[in-house]
Amino acid sequence: MRKVERGVACAGCPHRAAYIACKEALGRGAGRVICGDAGCTAAGPMHPAATTCPGGEDALLERYRAAVPAGGTAEEPAVEACVHFVRDTQLAEAADDGPLGNLAAEGTVTVLAVMASSSSFLTHESLERLAGRATALGATSVAVVDPLDTVAAANTMSEALDAPGVRAVIFASPCAQLIGRDAPAPVDIDRYACVGCHRCKQITGCPALVFAPPAYRVDADACSGCDLCCAYCRTHVIYSPRTRHTAQQRSAERYDAARG
Repeated sequence: MRKVERGVACAGCPHRAAYIACKEALGRGAGRVICGDAGCTAAGPMHPAATTCPGGEDALLERYRAAVPAGGTAEEPAVEACVHFVRDTQLAEAADDGPLGNLAAEGTVTVLAVMASSSSFLTHESLERLAGRATALGATSVAVVDPLDTVAAANTMSEALDAPGVRAVIFASPCAQLIGRDAPAPVDIDRYACVGCHRCKQITGCPALVFAPPAYRVDADACSGCDLCCAYCRTHVIYSPRTRHTAQQRSAERYDAARG
């Protein structure tokens, strides 16, 4: 197991990829809110935006710590659109009359973003149980997607936000801590070709990306081989050993490692 810093998402954390997909699909502007908890048992509670903040939860600006939209009703929701993050175990244990029991009041469009990454949710059957809980709490549709498949994740979120109502998206990918020493091989950066634009770090906040002027390098001991940074390098100088693998093959490799 790698050392976990409280309030900081590990390298390879799928919750980071889920937040990026939600942020890109939701867009910016008044009445568009991302709230909830994207943390984990090891790192502790985290506002979703803290997953991509290099300093973690403690460094997150106070104005980004949006609470769950309050004061709304199913007839007159509090905001235009709300993405409400919840951990898998929190959803599994959620009561119908608890905090997640009135999702329709949060936004005209409300998406329940479920982080399915813990050891109890590594099977198709366990994900089906999560989907059932989301439906019981008011979601009219439930989609399951690998957050590290960046294209599919963004498209799935865009579809979920496309019409009024409550929907759920289950972001299914094992915790980096479960993968541990069996993690896929790390990525590498061509330091001669890297222009040091900081885009990879600014978008992902991954602690395995280290700026060593004039270019970035990868901390191979920290990298979990999630390949998220590869998707956001404009100059295409971050290289993955899995370049020829499909998204399904990459996902299967992580699940196989997590299951031991």
